Amino acid sequence: MMVNLTIDHLGSGGDGVTTNEGHPVFVPFTAPEDRITAELGDARGSGRMAELVEILKAGPDRVSPRCRHFGTCGGCALQHLSPAFTANWKRQRIIDCLSKVGIHDIVVEPTLTSAAQSRRRVEFVASKRKKGVMIGYHVRRSHQVFDIGECPVLHPDLLALVKPLRAMLPHLLPRNSQARLTATVTDNGPDLLITAELEIDLAARELLAGFVADHGLSRISLALKPGATTEVITAARNAEVILGDVPVILAPGGFLQATDDGEKILIERATAALDSAKNIADLFAGCGSFSFPLAKQAKVFAVEGDEELAAALQNSANKNILPISSEVRDLFHRPLLAEELKPFDGVLFDPPRAGAQTQSEEVAKSKVETVVAVSCNPVTFARDMALLVTGGYHIDSLLPVDQFLWSPHVEMIAVLTRP
Repeated sequence: MMVNLTIDHLGSGGDGVTTNEGHPVFVPFTAPEDRITAELGDARGSGRMAELVEILKAGPDRVSPRCRHFGTCGGCALQHLSPAFTANWKRQRIIDCLSKVGIHDIVVEPTLTSAAQSRRRVEFVASKRKKGVMIGYHVRRSHQVFDIGECPVLHPDLLALVKPLRAMLPHLLPRNSQARLTATVTDNGPDLLITAELEIDLAARELLAGFVADHGLSRISLALKPGATTEVITAARNAEVILGDVPVILAPGGFLQATDDGEKILIERATAALDSAKNIADLFAGCGSFSFPLAKQAKVFAVEGDEELAAALQNSANKNILPISSEVRDLFHRPLLAEELKPFDGVLFDPPRAGAQTQSEEVAKSKVETVVAVSCNPVTFARDMALLVTGGYHIDSLLPVDQFLWSPHVEMIAVLTRP
C-alpha cells in the first residue's frame, strides 16, 4: 500500500518516524521534514515498517550520500543526514536516555566526530559462491552479503585488502561457505583474523604466508568459530599499536577503539580525570587502551574476561616495565565487590554494549573517589549512571565521541566523583 508521509523525527535506530492512521511508521533513509511516498511493509511493534519510494520534498537536514552503495549496503544508516544534524541527534540520544532514568540537568558536551576514512577495525563477511568470493557487509535486515567496491568509512589500508582477499579466498574457502574477516590497522601493517571452519594444510599456510608478504600484512590468524582459541598461521611482524606511548602487541582479533583520533580523545579525558589517583582499577580492560596511558601516572589493576587479551596486555606491561597487574575475570558474573575496591581511588570501566550493571552496583557501594565510565550504548550507559548517581556519585562531565560515522551508534565518556 502506497502512502504519502511527512517524517517527524529519527528513531533510536536511525529510521525516520512518522504516523499513519494513528500508528507509528518507520522509514529507513529518511530525514526529519522529508515529504515522501512510501510503501507500507511488515509490522514492527505497534506500527509498521515502510520502504522509501520517492522523496517529494527534502527536509532541511538531508544531504547527498558519500557512497554509491548507500541504501543497499547495510554498513551505514545516516549518510543522507548533515554532519551537524547527526552530531546533535547523537548527543540528544544520550540526554533522552538519561532523562528516562531520572537524570536531568546534566551538561552533555557537543559531539566530537571522527573523520571519514578513519575506521581502523572492520569485520567483513566473506561468502564463497560458484562465481567466486563476495566480501562486504550484510544487506540491511538480511543475511545476504553485499559485495563492496568502496567504503568511505574505512581506513584506506583496510579497503585496499578487499580486492586481494577476493582473489585469494577462493583457494582457501570451501564451496558455499562463509567466513568472518576481522581486519585491524596496526603500526606494522593490517592484522587479519579469519573465523571459519577451515583445515589449514601446508599449501594453505604457504598461500597465506605469501599473501602477508605480498600485501604488507603483519599477521594472519585463524579461529574455527567465534570466541574460539586463535592460532597464528603466519606473521611477518608484530601486530603492534602505540597505546599511551607504549608499543603493545594486539591479541588476534582483539578489541581496539574504532578510530585513532577517537581513542586519543577518550584517553586524554580519562587521564586528566584520574590525574590525582594513585591506584586505578581498569575494568573490562581489553587490550589496555586505557591501562597503558594510566600506568604512566599510577598503579593499574587491569581486569579482563578474555584470557588472550589479558595475557597480551600483561606481556606488554612486563616488557615495558610498567606498574600494571592483571586478572582474568568475568565481570558480568563476578564483579569486583565494594570490599575489593577499597585499595583504589580511581576506577575506569569500558564494557561491551551490554553495559556494566552488576559492576556498577558494586562501584556505587564503594568509596572510590573518581569513576570514569566509557560506553558505546546510551541505553545501558544511562542505566549504569542511574546506579552510580543513586549511590551518591555526581556526573561532572559527559562527552559524546562519534567513532561510528554514519551509524546510529555513539561512544561516550563520563567522569563521576563523590561530593
